[in-house]
Amino acid sequence: MPMMGGHHAISGTAAWMALAGSAPVMGRVTGLDLWQLDPAQVIAGAVVATGAALLPDIDHPSATISRSGGGFTKALTRTIGSVTGHRGATHTLLAAVVFTAAAVLVLGLDWQVDVALLGEVQAGAVLLVAAMCALGTRALKMVDGALLPWAVGLGAGLLVAVIAPDTSVWLPAAVAVGTLTHLAGDLLTTDGIPFPTWPLVARPPRRLATPLWQRSGDIALPLLGDAGSVREWLLCTALTAFAATTVTVTIAGAPEMLAV
Repeated sequence: MPMMGGHHAISGTAAWMALAGSAPVMGRVTGLDLWQLDPAQVIAGAVVATGAALLPDIDHPSATISRSGGGFTKALTRTIGSVTGHRGATHTLLAAVVFTAAAVLVLGLDWQVDVALLGEVQAGAVLLVAAMCALGTRALKMVDGALLPWAVGLGAGLLVAVIAPDTSVWLPAAVAVGTLTHLAGDLLTTDGIPFPTWPLVARPPRRLATPLWQRSGDIALPLLGDAGSVREWLLCTALTAFAATTVTVTIAGAPEMLAV
């Protein structure tokens, strides 16, 4: 079975903070600072990566993403799932490229909208952040209901427009990190993910098929076992502690963010 939704979300947060963060904890730098982002961009990217870590489950009618937008998202996930099956096309490296390219395309439209008190904002970026925040907060059970996650998400999107308006680097990067983290999480479970070169799939001869390279061509490194296993819970508990600590330290180290 694939990893649980909330665990995907917190994995996306932790992966982003490990790659993009740079705040010191107890004298040690906790992130690689790959994109040399300022603290506001790091936190905004963490919000996006958290939600983006749920995007591959757009093929599952019972996933968080399906329950986040009423009838529209239910119909969307049901349609995609009927075409691809769960853990099919949307759980591939190609899909991660497509999700990231979609983010780049939305930003490239440069859709500017005047908002009272804020002035001109990049509407595409606001909506992307809002959607990812709504998905992430629902998956982590921080908010619930049909409208509240989207209200919180819209607030987050507008806040990002103020504190991190230059989205050209961190937003597509956060989408990529989130989606790739989802694939890594499912790779560590028994069901695994499609062959890396999908739609070109290498299938082993029947006698050579193993849980690592399955007859279908799917690959797995099932260190976590089935979804919801004790090992998965232990890993995600550690990731939660890491994410909470690094996010808190990053915010605390940026007085301008606290003043917003």
